[in-house]
Amino acid sequence: MIQMLAMTASMMLVGWIVWKVINRHEDGDAALQSRLDDDDRRAAIGRGEQMPEDRPADD
Repeated sequence: MIQMLAMTASMMLVGWIVWKVINRHEDGDAALQSRLDDDDRRAAIGRGEQMPEDRPADD
């Protein structure tokens, strides 16, 4: 039982560390953020949502 709890805690710790490292890398990557924003825009259009007025569509 203790081993299962220790394994679960260690997996959560490793997951948290990986998540923090990835977030730190993504924060400094403007090109990645631009691609993610473009993907969000295309997904919103696919769902039939209105485009936000502060960012015009470039289609």
